[in-house]
Amino acid sequence: MSLASERKAGWLRGRTGRIRKRWKLLATIVILLALLSRCSITQALIEGSREPGQPFARTKAPPAPDYARQAAWFALPGRDGLERSVPAGLKAIDEADAPADVFFIHPTMYLKNDVWNAPYDVRGAYNGPVLLAQLSAFNGCCLLYAPHYRQASLRGLGDGDAVALAYSDVARAFRYYIDHYNRGRPFIIASHSQGTGHAVRLLQEAVVGTPLQQRLVAAYTVGAYTPANFASIGLPACQNARQTGCVLSWNTAQKGRRTAEMLTKNVDFWWQGKRIKSTTPALCTNPLTWNEKGVADASVNLGSLPFPEAPYPKQAAVMAPLEMGLTGARCNDSLLDVDIAWSSGFRDSLSWLYGSYHRNDYGIFYANIRANAIERVASWQSQSR
Repeated sequence: MSLASERKAGWLRGRTGRIRKRWKLLATIVILLALLSRCSITQALIEGSREPGQPFARTKAPPAPDYARQAAWFALPGRDGLERSVPAGLKAIDEADAPADVFFIHPTMYLKNDVWNAPYDVRGAYNGPVLLAQLSAFNGCCLLYAPHYRQASLRGLGDGDAVALAYSDVARAFRYYIDHYNRGRPFIIASHSQGTGHAVRLLQEAVVGTPLQQRLVAAYTVGAYTPANFASIGLPACQNARQTGCVLSWNTAQKGRRTAEMLTKNVDFWWQGKRIKSTTPALCTNPLTWNEKGVADASVNLGSLPFPEAPYPKQAAVMAPLEMGLTGARCNDSLLDVDIAWSSGFRDSLSWLYGSYHRNDYGIFYANIRANAIERVASWQSQSR
């Protein structure tokens, strides 16, 4: 082969290699876009560039929910709604036999940014998954109550007035629940994401230091900042599976990735009468050990629930089987580290891009949460006799 031919052949091999690399990069982008297209987070990314038309102060708030009307409730006993669904092999408790209640504050389910606060009865992208994969974890022990509220939009979460409007509904709903539904029973407060911000304030203003605190089984404030120093105002962090009258929280992240710290560090939250920036570390409770220090391997993970996908049933149904031993967990600098295989169906766009399992904070530990709620209620009952 002549020198010219060798050079031409080398050039062709180089060009072929460059083309292959470009095609691999393109294929990677296509796969990533395909993953994103399966997730409503895509809509959030698109809508995130939009703004409400006017400042909050010049915006008329949507009509307030009337909690005397059933339509103002996301979940109520007697409906046989999606929150009464169970994975194969499990059973929801007969509501007539439930010894306790759950008051659940839902996460952001409205993923547009065209308003500061969404109408309380708007149909959000996550309505079905929240009932199926989060609230249903408590149907083994309890009657389930969850109010609709004028949730802050994703943009509204950065505005103290929009958050305060959302909280005002939650506070009214809790008072209505206590006055008309609770009937002196023990109760759990549970929440996720935006709902946890409201729960942290509700615990301070309506529970801690009041007679209601004696009936608090536990507060599961998951998927957002919960201050680790709650004990300083009289609400200790849970340190074992049977402790009652305590608070527990976690934010799940892929081991070795820290982007989820946006949920646990330098965040706005309500503390002792005002909205401030967090300086205290976030509480991290390991839902496989039920304390802050424990390290657990995958063998003690009793079952993880895959994130529900549309179409959703109209009433309670049997859900997908649980996946056993998906991952262990350990608290690491306020995040809950997990190690989930790249090929796992529990991977989603947030975990791929940011290492955050925010959508699956409940689902990854579904069976452990379910069993723990039953155990804590039983513990509260035994202590109250």
